[in-house]
Amino acid sequence: MINEAIDFVLYEVHNPALMHPDLDKSIKNKVQRSKNVIKQMKKIGDIYNYLRKFSEVPIAGERLVYDELKKIGLKTYEDLYTEFQHKFNNHLDEITTLSDFILGKQYSSWDIAIFSKTYDVQSGIYKIPGNPNIKAIFIKATLENGKYKNEWLVHNELLKYYFYSLKGKFSPEYEVNKSIISSKEKNIPIYVFIKEGTICTLTGIFEYVTYKVEQDKSMWFTLRKVDIYNVDNPVNEIEYESDFSHKVNKSLSDKAGRKQRLKNAPKTPEIIKVVTTNFKRNPDVVAEVLERANGVCEFCGNNAPFFRASNGTPYLEVHHVIPLALGGEDTIENAVALCPNCHREAHFGIKN
Repeated sequence: MINEAIDFVLYEVHNPALMHPDLDKSIKNKVQRSKNVIKQMKKIGDIYNYLRKFSEVPIAGERLVYDELKKIGLKTYEDLYTEFQHKFNNHLDEITTLSDFILGKQYSSWDIAIFSKTYDVQSGIYKIPGNPNIKAIFIKATLENGKYKNEWLVHNELLKYYFYSLKGKFSPEYEVNKSIISSKEKNIPIYVFIKEGTICTLTGIFEYVTYKVEQDKSMWFTLRKVDIYNVDNPVNEIEYESDFSHKVNKSLSDKAGRKQRLKNAPKTPEIIKVVTTNFKRNPDVVAEVLERANGVCEFCGNNAPFFRASNGTPYLEVHHVIPLALGGEDTIENAVALCPNCHREAHFGIKN
């Protein structure tokens, strides 16, 4: 349905304008930019919210695109708004929400720009509108070389993130900087996306700690990651396992603290929402590889450690040599049948 909604807007407004021989190139460039926004939409309600900006004919002085399209008889967003509303009426409440942003999952700059309703992929800091105040702050942090380099002060725990600056001038009075500084007292979560290329990974929800002024007058924030057990957003399975493993390693290096914490530790664990995604694997590949192994681990050569209660067959686990997540194929050539011990070693053992 989302593709139908996107095609409807493109067919009614963008394509006729972009193909019209009498429309000035500068206007076509503006139409193309708005087309790029629409094509990135993932929910019909998000398109509707974007079109809502054009629900009324613009006032004089702010209607260049509108006037040029109307002059040659082309449909505008203003014409389309009510029609879109009626055509997709049953889907207008399908919008992106804060809970759609899952810790550990990857997003595009467009996902962030659309949710913030700025529709600007060049920004680094986004205030997420709420009612009546902002409900979150999104930050895109690029950890690469540069004049003002964001970096981990403590890996995956404390982040050094530079202020928004204007023409080289840093100020805590700039609106987005001020929103971060006041975020802790206003209980506004800071969502940090680590940007690599075009991919933005939601690394965690952070809180403001302080800021520092360097000798060259540049300024940067210190942001502390909030424990995933203390946030409302769901977390994906990979991020959860990584976080838990990190906590175990810290506990192993803190025997005295661990002993003390165990005295007061709750016996019943809390529940956390973990979102799992998986590949639609081919069951024939699994069956073929298990039959090929004939009950013998294809790594260590030992017999399967036990038999399945479900069907009495030797218990081996089918493992992809090149993981599917890394582009490996779901084929018998890329799969082996392993005993549980060898399977865990394949995933977590020291690589030679």
